[in-house]
Amino acid sequence: MTELSRSLYSEDKKSKLNILLNVLIILIAVLLVFELLFSANYSGIYVVGPSMNNTLTGADAENEAGGDYVYVNRRVKPDYGDIVVVAKDEETTIIKRVIALGGDRIKLVNGKLYIMYKGDDEFTEIEEEYVSPENNTGEGNQPLDFPTRHGAIVSSGFLVRENHMFLMGDNRDWSLDSREGGGRDFPVSSLYGVVTSWSLNGKKFFTAIHTYFHFDLPRYFGIKK
Repeated sequence: MTELSRSLYSEDKKSKLNILLNVLIILIAVLLVFELLFSANYSGIYVVGPSMNNTLTGADAENEAGGDYVYVNRRVKPDYGDIVVVAKDEETTIIKRVIALGGDRIKLVNGKLYIMYKGDDEFTEIEEEYVSPENNTGEGNQPLDFPTRHGAIVSSGFLVRENHMFLMGDNRDWSLDSREGGGRDFPVSSLYGVVTSWSLNGKKFFTAIHTYFHFDLPRYFGIKK
């Protein structure tokens, strides 16, 4: 091989290497931009506790395996039926389902949900496919009737304040939620995020990735019962 051919061969190798390096740099830059954009809108959530069974499985504790891993969108407003993460107090976050919004009235009669939507003058029975009969027996720490006064159901129901949400877990027997203390609604301002439909549909995949690779994008925090 002549000196000229060696030089051309060397330059060709350098050119290919430069192309590969440039492609690698571009890929890294794209991934970084994607992560920044993703992190600005979404957060990973590790579910702890039984309150959302059977829709979501919760681990026994934050540092134990067995919980589902899903993502919440921090940029959307809550709507009926959404699963949300809210701040219960300064130290505790909870994951529940949005049952009613400001101006609505709610009541449970023998475990059946009735809502008088804002502007209506009568209650509507709500079919809840996400609540399994075995999780709605009244044998847990929550009664089948709500709200009650002197052992009887309050016929007018519980009024949800404006800019507030009434939240319940899908595991009605063992969910500490808006039924606590005779009734409590949560301000919309306490919302951390709404669980995305794509992470619910792909929860097995995201949970497996989190479990086996501890891959958190951008991070996880525990959800209390």
